Amino acid sequence: MPDDDVFSGIVDIESEFKDLGYTQGKEDGKAAGVVEGRELGFEHGYDIGKDLGFYQGWVQTWLDAATTHPSLVHERVRKKLTAIKAIIDSVPTTNIEGAHFDDRLKEIQKKFKAASAMLGVSIAAELPSNSLSF
Repeated sequence: MPDDDVFSGIVDIESEFKDLGYTQGKEDGKAAGVVEGRELGFEHGYDIGKDLGFYQGWVQTWLDAATTHPSLVHERVRKKLTAIKAIIDSVPTTNIEGAHFDDRLKEIQKKFKAASAMLGVSIAAELPSNSLSF
């Protein structure tokens, strides 16, 4: 009987190491996932912010021009610019579940193209990178 106790301890050690390895692997996986998710979030957040900043600056420049030189910008264009600004202003600056960033960016891009055409401004050189994908 004493021989059986020696072998049962070996079987128990194997099981303990298996459980320990599983637990440590699970914890390491969680930590790696958090780090990777944070990096991906920062990258996408930066791209969104860069694009929104471009559109906000472009719209504000034309709204300022319309205020300074009212004959330069037609009323229809002013309304389009104001609509773009309203969408930009509605984009949350914090991480909110279901904020639909992609829908808002697509709407901004669509209105931007229309406003650019109405102003007779070439948009090819002005568009920010279209690197965003959701």
